[in-house]
Amino acid sequence: MKARTVRSDMHYEVAFSRPAFSRIASFFQIIEPIYDAFSSELVVPSDAISLQNGTTIATSGVTLSLFSGLSVFEAKLDGYKAHLIDLRSSEAINQAKRHVRLFEDAVSGFLTDSVRGHSRLMTPSWITLQGGAAAAKDLVRTLTWLPDSDDPFQIGATNTRSLVKFECLNDNDRYKIGITVDKSALPEADLFLELSGEYSSDSHFCNFDDKVTHLANISRTVIDKLDITME
Repeated sequence: MKARTVRSDMHYEVAFSRPAFSRIASFFQIIEPIYDAFSSELVVPSDAISLQNGTTIATSGVTLSLFSGLSVFEAKLDGYKAHLIDLRSSEAINQAKRHVRLFEDAVSGFLTDSVRGHSRLMTPSWITLQGGAAAAKDLVRTLTWLPDSDDPFQIGATNTRSLVKFECLNDNDRYKIGITVDKSALPEADLFLELSGEYSSDSHFCNFDDKVTHLANISRTVIDKLDITME
């Protein structure tokens, strides 16, 4: 079945198992390394970086918003996040990956006394199908009729969490994969497909690029098993 991606997002979260306690008094200074990291590649607007003066580790933070909010980066004393919305081309995806690396290096260089814990990468996408919403409905119905023990994507899924959500836990490489297939809530798309990877601090996939490649490989496997041909 021919298909086309109409929207693709990426969300990346890293949680520290030990916050950066020594930076509590001077956390606002993280603005400078973040600005320097991005200003080498693009013009950072004066209102793009904001500081949240919270009273706790979880509420004090710095936010960088670029491209009218399509790329948002958040840093706190207990971790950091990147939200990249509507990646329309391979060039946009490569730029997003590069910006995540810039942000991650800036945060890691400043919060040197933090200890990394687990991380999570999510890649939701909205897809049009040949056959439209009816084809998406049939595809989802087929998945919901599978026995709970079935592994339709052959990636080691051990259980079905709900109607169209599957999980795979790999104890050796220390990661967990989640797959969600559903009808799209966006009117311009037919199918919603989300992959998520949760990685422990000692996972074999230790850096961001490794995680992106790992999840992309699983995505290709899932799409193939769904009998979808991306245009």
